[in-house]
Amino acid sequence: MKHYFKILLIVLCLCQNNLLKAQTPSKKEIIGCTANVRIKNGDIDFLGRVDTGAETTSINAENIKAIGDSVRFTIINQRGKKTTLTAKIIEERTVKNAEAAEKRYFVYLTISYLNVSKITLVNLNNRSNSTYKILLGRNWLSGSYLVDVDID
Repeated sequence: MKHYFKILLIVLCLCQNNLLKAQTPSKKEIIGCTANVRIKNGDIDFLGRVDTGAETTSINAENIKAIGDSVRFTIINQRGKKTTLTAKIIEERTVKNAEAAEKRYFVYLTISYLNVSKITLVNLNNRSNSTYKILLGRNWLSGSYLVDVDID
């Protein structure tokens, strides 16, 4: 009988602990389908599309040239503002999308939203024909944001 009460007490403690966890408010910011972000490295603003289907953030880049273990590239926002940056190549990977598979360079950029900056792995991609010149992928969202599709 004592053994039964010990088990019951343990179960009750576990349930209470889980209830407390469920009631703890999230410290994550709520973000909508789009977000105005700043690339701190180039002091340039972008209207980005929040894309929970994209694993990695992707930015509009042109004139992409590898120089040893670095890459020089020009990022261009939706208003046509440009800035040229050089960053260390973290990875070169083949990325598949609806149109094709292509090799892309991955670099770290600092992306700021609501005065919070996150160093984020970003792939360089010519998005000149896309409405949104930056896609904010799960790697940028993770741990910081909850997406509410009703917010634009």
